Amino acid sequence: MQQIGEKFMRPGRRIGQEDSSVDSALEEALLPPSREIDVLADTQSEPAGMAIDAGVADLKVLFHDGKVALPVTLAIQTSTGLHRGVHMSRLVHAAMSHGSPDIFSWLRRVCKEVNRSQPGSSVTCSFELPYADQFIPVSIRTSERGSVLYKFTAKGMTACPCSKRMIGVGHMQRAEIAMMVKCKKPIDMLKLVEKIEECFSAVPTEEMKRVEEAKKILEAQDHARFAEDLVRECAKRFPNSIYIRARCFESIHAHDAIATWSKKTGWVPEL
Repeated sequence: MQQIGEKFMRPGRRIGQEDSSVDSALEEALLPPSREIDVLADTQSEPAGMAIDAGVADLKVLFHDGKVALPVTLAIQTSTGLHRGVHMSRLVHAAMSHGSPDIFSWLRRVCKEVNRSQPGSSVTCSFELPYADQFIPVSIRTSERGSVLYKFTAKGMTACPCSKRMIGVGHMQRAEIAMMVKCKKPIDMLKLVEKIEECFSAVPTEEMKRVEEAKKILEAQDHARFAEDLVRECAKRFPNSIYIRARCFESIHAHDAIATWSKKTGWVPEL
């Protein structure tokens, strides 16, 4: 039987025998071409005729103050100067620095680190600030020196003064106030949120019994306010504010009510 099997095999090849020359040639053909890494290449530093701001966005890191770790999202930008691009890995590296006593000092430190090799940086930091049983969205924009821009968005509720006047009960809805303030020094964020909450008809509480809910409704009815009133109340409490927006999520309409105020008429800042 073995002789019959060998009769129908190609000369020079037996069952189980490997053709090493063919296999070697195949392996060599499948290998990627040999490449060397040019460690001195610096494409970002190539000349360019126009300076623009560039950087990284949606960079999620943990801020450490030595006691707690707070998840934050960063956007870091700096000028390209007359170069083609920004070394973005340096921006990420700067964001990984720790040991600052507060978030304000940390953001200044990030900008200082970036400015060592790429001057003109700014950083925007967004996070949720725990306050009572709520979480307040906060954004901070700063540079190594100069003023700091804060944005706070607080949630509350309003009772309508119009229906309150007409029938004795104001229809109620959730509302929010977004405010931007410009400061030269760090501010007490918890105290600021407390003052913003004073502008609403009442503020939400997560866990309440029936009697507590009833008292919350009466509190709102005693301080019935339009969206416009929220903006005025906020501006009165924060003379250093530069932009205020109130929004009431209407309960008897499919649309919402909004009101805004800006230090510069018609100006809507971005942060």
